[in-house]
Amino acid sequence: MITASVHLITYNNEEHIEETILSILKQKVEFNYEIIVGDDCSTDNTLNIINQYKKNHPQLFKVKKNETQLGILRNFKTTLDRCQGHYIFDIAGDDILKHEYTLQKMINVLNTDSSLGFVDSGFDKLTVENKSIRKYNNKKHIVASKEVYKEKVLLGQVAPIGICYNRNHLYKYVDFDSYIDMGITIEDYPILVDLIMNTNFDMIKESLHIYRVHDNSYSHKRTFESHYFLKNQMKRLFDYFSEKYQYDNNLIKTFNKDYFKELLFLSGYFEEKQLGKETFKKIESKNIRDYIHFLASQSPFFRKLVSML
Repeated sequence: MITASVHLITYNNEEHIEETILSILKQKVEFNYEIIVGDDCSTDNTLNIINQYKKNHPQLFKVKKNETQLGILRNFKTTLDRCQGHYIFDIAGDDILKHEYTLQKMINVLNTDSSLGFVDSGFDKLTVENKSIRKYNNKKHIVASKEVYKEKVLLGQVAPIGICYNRNHLYKYVDFDSYIDMGITIEDYPILVDLIMNTNFDMIKESLHIYRVHDNSYSHKRTFESHYFLKNQMKRLFDYFSEKYQYDNNLIKTFNKDYFKELLFLSGYFEEKQLGKETFKKIESKNIRDYIHFLASQSPFFRKLVSML
């Protein structure tokens, strides 16, 4: 019996995939696990590197390259459908398991309570550009009360790095088909919201992973279009969930306030004049930063001030 599936979706990760795989293979566990790879049509050497490890561990790896590029959410679901484990540990093709007992610790927690939809844990944030690492980057969320953590999840403020899921709860509560039909590409936020609104959850108060940030990662592409697209996908999902789960008005106000302030920042950073004008009007309580970001969206001179904030 396979207790856990390491759910590994990849796309052009040749620079980092070997380190990711080695961190998985070094795990010391008391159960059987598998590594299920869903490659979304990589154009670099990612798949060749993975297949070299598959040759040495043919019973461990199950590798599939998608016939056409699916995007993150559809690739997540397609790869999930191939997993046989009772628990699903999701890891990106550029992240790392810090310790050799990381998987065992997560499974130990999930085994204590069948009502747990997922267990979260701490991570270090590694910024490739300047080779800096921030230890236990998400500590304030992991050590928070469950009430605070839940609110942060609903607001989209929890980075889902190092999360292990109960497979049965994923299929029972996460409405993958609806999100795919909506054209949603984000996979982590809707999964966490559906689970946290329908199941119990827990947090391991320790940093067990390394989250790698670089220009090629999906959520950190440095173009206005990519940032604007993701912000609007989050807004669409939040509005959908606020109706589905009848969110409190204060939570809705908090999200909308942060959403417009983030859009205004993007407007200033990328000098998007029209968006800056429209967004500035929608912010009810403005501070000095909002005025500077607005001015930066209208003039290159003021844009320089943004980097100083």
